[in-house]
Amino acid sequence: MPELKVYDGFWMMLGAAITVTIVAPLVWRWPREQSLPVIVIASVLGSVLPLALSAVRHHMPIMARLRGSWIMAGADLVAPAIVVGFTCLWLALRAESARRPS
Repeated sequence: MPELKVYDGFWMMLGAAITVTIVAPLVWRWPREQSLPVIVIASVLGSVLPLALSAVRHHMPIMARLRGSWIMAGADLVAPAIVVGFTCLWLALRAESARRPS
């Protein structure tokens, strides 16, 4: 909502990108099936963290800030897109393990 100087979607994308960038080198050598949940959790936490920090900075309840963002700023559409986007990116970057069924 540019009229109110509220750019929640931008902050959510930036937070998720930073969090996944920090976590990715730590789990890069793990098998894809084990590292994928870590990337998903990092993208979820990274997208919610900027909103929580904004709530703390403005001395308001975190749940009220999240609810307001969900209702007014469209975070209910941005958050799932961020998680799906980082999940697809991780699956595209990581090769499938070459294990053969026994």
